[in-house]
Amino acid sequence: MQWWLYEKQKDAQNSGISLWLLIFIYVIVIAFFLFIRIATWPNEKHIDALFFLPAVVLPFLIITALVCLVNTFKSAQIYYAEMRKFIALSQEYHLKEYARQNIIIAGWSMITPLEQPALNMLKLEGEFPLAPKTPLKITQHQEFECTRNEQVFFRLVEPLAAKLKSHSYRGLKTMLWVREADESCCDELRRILKQFDIQNGKDYQIEYLSECPDYSLINSWVEQSNACGITHLLLIVDIYGDDSASKSMDNACAFLLTDRFIQIESEKPIYLYHPMVGVSDIEAKVPVYLHTEPVTAPKTLWYTGLSRAEKYPLFKALDKKKLAPDRLDIEASLGARSAGYRWLALALAADAVKYAQGGQLVAVSENNQFSITALSSSLPPQQDDFIGFEHAQPWLFGGMSGFLLMLSFWIFQLSFFDSKEPFSLWGFIACSVAPLIMGSIIGIFATWHSSKRARDDMGW
Repeated sequence: MQWWLYEKQKDAQNSGISLWLLIFIYVIVIAFFLFIRIATWPNEKHIDALFFLPAVVLPFLIITALVCLVNTFKSAQIYYAEMRKFIALSQEYHLKEYARQNIIIAGWSMITPLEQPALNMLKLEGEFPLAPKTPLKITQHQEFECTRNEQVFFRLVEPLAAKLKSHSYRGLKTMLWVREADESCCDELRRILKQFDIQNGKDYQIEYLSECPDYSLINSWVEQSNACGITHLLLIVDIYGDDSASKSMDNACAFLLTDRFIQIESEKPIYLYHPMVGVSDIEAKVPVYLHTEPVTAPKTLWYTGLSRAEKYPLFKALDKKKLAPDRLDIEASLGARSAGYRWLALALAADAVKYAQGGQLVAVSENNQFSITALSSSLPPQQDDFIGFEHAQPWLFGGMSGFLLMLSFWIFQLSFFDSKEPFSLWGFIACSVAPLIMGSIIGIFATWHSSKRARDDMGW
């Protein structure tokens, strides 16, 4: 899905024929035919229905047929404008439906060297250290039986263990990324999962990610959730070695993402909406994302890795929409950007939603690949069903014009039928059907051409 919208489309310029002028034309033409009919009507013959057929009905039908023919082309112009509006509204409707798609964060956990970082960053309690006080490292326990990674996995899995063991989240798929590690850490995670008696398919199948994933991973899961039930456990371990010099803070996160959240007691789901990822033109695309309103009134923006060229267009769009008045720069509090900060920001935003801080936005960037997503504890309102535009299409006027001309031919034949020289059957059929076919062809072509021109001009 492309995050863009059309400009507001102009209404059709409908300069229709004046009703009074049309009535005047009808009156003048019918009066003229009546005068001719009176002048040519035999004196000894009584006035009957045949008197009025060519004098009133025939000119009425011919004028109406010509009006319908003119309306075929005028309607084509209106149809062109309405088709453009339909395409623009259709794009907006489908984009909003796309933005409303989500996956549920059923559970999450994070490890940092700080106590309750989300609360402190939201200034609800305590003070949060600024970047000069970092880097901060997660405390490691010196245990012979347990590796460094296993300690981290244990602390990440423990808060989620009860849910992971639930039958509601069977068929769990696990994905793992660990800084400066290799696939051998999957075995360490398996051992921890076995300690908690968590079943994860055949032999704890775990997919190791060679690079820290971005939010496009969420998009793929959102799209999968539309077709079948999914449950994913994602672990991100962004911890530097003891001997590694770092300007970033150690952090690790785990997310349980699903499309079938099981509500327990007062727990509410947290909806993670379709992220907009890989954006290069922030100034043009971000206002479109905000326009879709997956979160009605986001209160806070968490961001990391944004350059000036990305940050200020984003802030400008937020100010224009009067959204997310609070902006929290992760690097200003936690130190230089690291690959795991995008997921830490997501976990902090999820905490903020849990702390009843309302909807949250998360914006991240790495290598000029901007991404933004929204979290909320509630779904946006369902859109009204989208219906096409209601406008008399040109083919209808063309067909009506042909039908009226066919009736006119029948009235003419009935009025001036000569029994001595009867009209041949095939000639009668041909002359009857020809106006109907020609009118319909003109109307159908006008409809097709208007629609094609609108689609071409809109690039649809």
